[in-house]
Amino acid sequence: MAFFRTRPAAPRRLLVVALATGAVIAAGGVARAGRNDLQLLNLCAPHSVPGLGVPDVNGNPTSSSECSWVQRSTAANGLGVTGIKFDPEAQTRFRSLMSELGVVVAPRLQTPADTLGYAGFQFSAELGVTKINSGRDYWNGVAGVDPANTAAARPSSYLMTVGGFVRKGLWLPLPAFEFGAGALNIVGSRMYVVQGYAKIALQEGFHGWVLPSLAVRGSVSQLLGTDQVDLNVYGVDVLLSKAFGIAGTARLEPFVGWNLLFIDAQSGVIDATPKCDAIDRASNPTMATTGCPAVPTGANRFNDLEANFTFPQQSVITRQRWSVGFKLKMSVLFLVGELDISPAGHSNDQNQPEAARDTSGTQQSFALSAGFDF
Repeated sequence: MAFFRTRPAAPRRLLVVALATGAVIAAGGVARAGRNDLQLLNLCAPHSVPGLGVPDVNGNPTSSSECSWVQRSTAANGLGVTGIKFDPEAQTRFRSLMSELGVVVAPRLQTPADTLGYAGFQFSAELGVTKINSGRDYWNGVAGVDPANTAAARPSSYLMTVGGFVRKGLWLPLPAFEFGAGALNIVGSRMYVVQGYAKIALQEGFHGWVLPSLAVRGSVSQLLGTDQVDLNVYGVDVLLSKAFGIAGTARLEPFVGWNLLFIDAQSGVIDATPKCDAIDRASNPTMATTGCPAVPTGANRFNDLEANFTFPQQSVITRQRWSVGFKLKMSVLFLVGELDISPAGHSNDQNQPEAARDTSGTQQSFALSAGFDF
């Protein structure tokens, strides 16, 4: 009945090759900078501040643009930073951006409910394309957008990921158990994602029955390659599939699944005055440079560090995702196609219920993977 478990064990060298492929893909993402890298300061609308520009030829102060969240002293003897004050929608924009990005980097199913079997082994190359609501203001938070003219250039409506994955069936710790691990690069950025999952089939192998195979899965994904945010996505899946033979030479396994995502995003430290280097300002307090006011005698030379901030910690974002796809296998070669739909997010920050809402829109994603299944 469970004919998947009769395969010979895959050679160890194939595991090495697959892991190396994923590592090369991930490393390639680190080497490239692009417009899709996070730049969370862009969520702040800039404004002009008199006295922050380089003095003109007559020595008169000029204006310079900086984040409108920066609060400065209005005293006659200086423009020192007194703190950061978010606008009312700032945390909502952060939450919504993390919600949509979390869907982009969350592990897809890419497998039917049947496991590979205790001797089974698979490695694959994967391509994914996920729709984002790039016209909304929370997608200002990427490097390709100019905060002074957000309409001039917007992110693409779709983010693409490429990567590699390794999957292995096991008898332990439970029968019908499978785990997988892989790495993806978000194309057009230095960011990459490491992913892993564990799946257990509750019913599999009875392909002569009308009943479909049933499995549950837990997954985790971590975003790397950026200091703007610490983003982890956890998922719980339920999936059904049914295997059909084709002319005795191939097998087709359509599958459907439901996925609950838990998106945990913690802001990194962000410099709200990037034009002013606090350390350089401290060593040259009287130097007139754009974005740095002169430091009055006796004032704190490191005052600009007060402009460093993080978004307040928010509660976990929850999203749902529905999946439908197929796996076509012929000999040791296979192809998987998958369509995912994630309804719009609606969660509120439970730490500060009035401060942040998830206003993310509906997202669709399309994915293909192909490789060797032994």
